Parts: sequence; C-alpha cells; structure tokens
Amino acid sequence: MNRLGRYLMPFAAAAMLGGCGVKESFKDAEIEVGKFHQALDAGQWQQIWTKADPQLRETTQRPQFEKFLDAVHRKLGKVREAKQVGWNANATTGGSFVTLTYQTTFEHGSGVEQFVYRKGDGGGMTLVGYNIDSQDMMLN
Repeated sequence: MNRLGRYLMPFAAAAMLGGCGVKESFKDAEIEVGKFHQALDAGQWQQIWTKADPQLRETTQRPQFEKFLDAVHRKLGKVREAKQVGWNANATTGGSFVTLTYQTTFEHGSGVEQFVYRKGDGGGMTLVGYNIDSQDMMLN
C-alpha cells in the first residue's frame, strides 16, 4: 500500500494545485463580470469591445456587438443584482476557458446571462462570449 501511495501522491498534489488555479480563474472571471456590468450600465460599449478577446472580435462585427449591448441596456436598464447560478471550466488547445452563468435583475426586468472568458498566459481574463436570455428584453 505504501508503494501505491508514493505513486499516487504526486497526482493528488497536482490535482489539488490545479483546483486552486480553477478557483482563482473563477474569482478573476467574477471580477470581470462586475467590470462588464459597470461598463454596460455606463453605456461604455467601446470599452467592452476593446478589452474583449481577439476571438470575440474576429467572430462578431463591432457594430452588431455594440447594438446588442445598447439593446440590453436600453430595454432592461441598469443592473440591480447579479447572482451566479452556474459555472464551467474547460481547458483546450485554444486555451483555458471559464463560463459563468448569472441570474440578473435589471431595472426593467431580468435575464440569464452567460459569460465566457479565456485565461491568458499572463493570468488575465478576456471576454470571448456574452449571451443573455431574457423574455423581458424581448417584450420591452
């Protein structure tokens, strides 16, 4: 049994360290969601676009993205409360990704927001994707 323990211990330590990295990534992504909401409330679409991941900028046209954010802000208003209701972490050859799902209450309704962030080599988080599912937004 001692021999087995010696072989398994490095793997257990690596898994624990990896788990800490994931926790840190979630905390970093949560901070970025707060910054996103602040910029959204202030109507700073350009700031969100400029700080977004190159992948988002390559797959989405800037005018469409800004029009989308404007519609979210115009129809739902400012963020009142955002509660995290789901999360996911994924490591691929394209990088490490963190997905956070929030139940968000705005001035004029609510919605389920999904944020996808990529963790960069320097540890920074960049927005790769944003989506909101809101019946209130569609009806306003």
